[in-house]
Amino acid sequence: MAKPKSVYACAECGATALQWFGTCPSCGAAGTLSESYAERGAKRIATPSVALADIEARELARLPTGIGELDRALGAGLVPGQVVLLGGDPGIGKSTLLLQTLATLKEVLYVTGEESAEQIAMRARRLSLDAGGVPAARRRRSSSASSARSTPASRRSR
Repeated sequence: MAKPKSVYACAECGATALQWFGTCPSCGAAGTLSESYAERGAKRIATPSVALADIEARELARLPTGIGELDRALGAGLVPGQVVLLGGDPGIGKSTLLLQTLATLKEVLYVTGEESAEQIAMRARRLSLDAGGVPAARRRRSSSASSARSTPASRRSR
């Protein structure tokens, strides 16, 4: 039988990590990771494939964003509960477009991997947006490369 694999789950946000951290790599909460075990090599059950023609399509309720071209690209607006990834080259206006959209919606969360909450707030003020009800969260990234650079060479060689 294979040795069980340690998995650390955050009690705050539910994110999982393969090693223990003092703070959750997803939400940043301190001391919330707890260890559990997953069996290595567990058999996975394959689900049968289905032809797309056999799937009954249904119309989903959509929330208009108030930005015509964005609504057109999204197929008439956002689907509640849907996640949309907005990508593109630096400086083309992704964050501005997103902030303009979120300011018109209710029950949203602005999650960013690069900008600080202060940068988001300054942009909202500059655009004169009423974004007071838009909560913002910065996703912290952990990188083994950056931690290796900050570790003394004598400790890295162990």
